[in-house]
Amino acid sequence: MDLFERVSEDIKNAMKAKDKVALETLRNVKKFFLEAKTAPGANDTLTDDAALKIIQKLVKQGKDSAEIYIGQGRQDLAEGELSQVRVMEAYLPKQMTPEELEQLSGSKGWIEVCRIPEESESN
Repeated sequence: MDLFERVSEDIKNAMKAKDKVALETLRNVKKFFLEAKTAPGANDTLTDDAALKIIQKLVKQGKDSAEIYIGQGRQDLAEGELSQVRVMEAYLPKQMTPEELEQLSGSKGWIEVCRIPEESESN
């Protein structure tokens, strides 16, 4: 089952469960999916990679909106945005923790791994 079908199925489940936040959020996500599928040159298809990028964009927008709301003292609106973000994050791959990143990089920090040598071997 691809991501588009999974969201469609979860919309039905949210309706049955009367989960208003999930229903509203997933309908919004599906709207963006449909817009991407019907965009010129999309050939009425939506890959999972494109769907993930859409969800990532929506999550970032939601977090940015919540940050603005908090800055303006509107905690009620921020909570609404963050609850929608939590629904969308369920569709994203699990992010690595800082400990997992450190373990992956070994004893060297990322800066050491990515450092470009200052001396070049040009003759």
